[in-house]
Amino acid sequence: MSAGMFVSIVTGSTPLAVKEWQLSNYMTAGALGAIASAGGPRCCKRNSYIAIIKAVEFAKAYLGVGMELGRIKCIHSSQNNQCIGARCPFK
Repeated sequence: MSAGMFVSIVTGSTPLAVKEWQLSNYMTAGALGAIASAGGPRCCKRNSYIAIIKAVEFAKAYLGVGMELGRIKCIHSSQNNQCIGARCPFK
């Protein structure tokens, strides 16, 4: 599930909604911006972790919903030949 979809479900958004549609797109933009800032090459786990963190931050800021978020540590780097290693925020 994408971060934007999370917001769509929580807010009950539809393609014709105004504020809810806007929030879903803000969430998607925030997650994609953070993923882009992390750099490449691709890593599905890293991108998912970043999207989760952005969703938790977004839920608190825009929906008033607080969620606990423990420390995320990747245990999958050995399975990705393109892992960025020490540059990864979850290493």
